[in-house]
Amino acid sequence: MAAELTVNEVAHIAEVPSRSVEKAIETGIIKPVKRLEMLTKTRTRFLNLDAVCYFAVVGHLSFLKEIPVSRKKILMKAIRKMAGTNLVPIDLEPGLHLDLPMIAGTKQKNARAYIANKKRYITRDPEIFGGVPIIKGTRIPVYSVSGRLANGDTINDLVDDYRSIPREAFIAADIFARTHPERGRPVAGGRPWKTAG
Repeated sequence: MAAELTVNEVAHIAEVPSRSVEKAIETGIIKPVKRLEMLTKTRTRFLNLDAVCYFAVVGHLSFLKEIPVSRKKILMKAIRKMAGTNLVPIDLEPGLHLDLPMIAGTKQKNARAYIANKKRYITRDPEIFGGVPIIKGTRIPVYSVSGRLANGDTINDLVDDYRSIPREAFIAADIFARTHPERGRPVAGGRPWKTAG
């Protein structure tokens, strides 16, 4: 299975801090693949879908955060053996039964849907907004979708406003925008030193 999720995407989908993913990479539990990301045109570390399952389990069962790295590697190896197929329950050690379908099944399904929808609906065109990622076939930047959702609109509001765009496109655009922050100086807050005086 190809590594298709960035560190931030794994953290967002698994609902864990990005720092937890970074720490797993530093300790050798998870091995990223470096390559050029097509949408942002930057060299990025990518992780397999297995990483979402691993973090869904570790994030769900807080006592797993305290086990030694060697045990975490065994857990990751057991998840990796499933190679993206349907999850099955595993016995990590005697007395420690993990029901992976119950714990991580939904997040694995969400990650698969995001990967497919990101490929299907998100693109960039240098002729549109200087190459800012957009929803395919439109001039709607992913960051404006995320901004509207952050300011109180719902996915249903967006679907009502743009009837030709499927709901999945807006969900993928929101996740992409949240996990790939815009580069440069933040617009909000402007120049705080001007108002300080």
